[in-house]
Amino acid sequence: MKLHLLILSAFIFTVIGSARAQTGKGNYYLGGSLYYNYDGGPGTTTPYTFTTGTTNYTVNHLSTFQFNPEFGYFLSAKWAIGIQPNYSRTSGTETNVFTSFTDPATDFTKVDDYHIDVVGLTLSLRYYCMLTDKIGIFPQFGISSQNDLKNFSNGEITLLAAPNIVFFATPKLGINMGFGNVKYATDYHFNNSYINVGFNNAISFGLNYYWGKK
Repeated sequence: MKLHLLILSAFIFTVIGSARAQTGKGNYYLGGSLYYNYDGGPGTTTPYTFTTGTTNYTVNHLSTFQFNPEFGYFLSAKWAIGIQPNYSRTSGTETNVFTSFTDPATDFTKVDDYHIDVVGLTLSLRYYCMLTDKIGIFPQFGISSQNDLKNFSNGEITLLAAPNIVFFATPKLGINMGFGNVKYATDYHFNNSYINVGFNNAISFGLNYYWGKK
């Protein structure tokens, strides 16, 4: 089962105000987002074969927490650039089941809890398309770097694009909801790359405060 924390409908504030959103050249925004996901399913199992036997490595009960503060500046009424430091923690349970080829007495099962802390920095570009004075959409494009706190040389560079909906509860308070992303990532330590596309498994919720010249 997956639980998404802090996913609220933007339309709960439809009774608040009708003034225009405070976007425009020279304006700023400050805010961020929180994300939480828990997967209590069976997890994934990877087999490894050695000269002495085989090990089945399973990770499950995975939970992920992310905190992403953000500061941005409007280049025009539609385009904004932003910078976003971020922190995430992934935790779960790992199980190693070893089966010997020659000596069953050496078979064992080991279960451990673990966590991984990651820090990073994202540079982003938004394009605002306001559908009404209060509701709009913005695709967000970015490049980010993520590194493991315990082993800083272990990290990746990511190019990403994500659709978002923004609702201005007041002219200065924007509520963002993101749903999915398309990303290309390169692990610069092991030199591996992958592409991920998903629009129903990465829902996020955020708040931004906007200010500047009207």
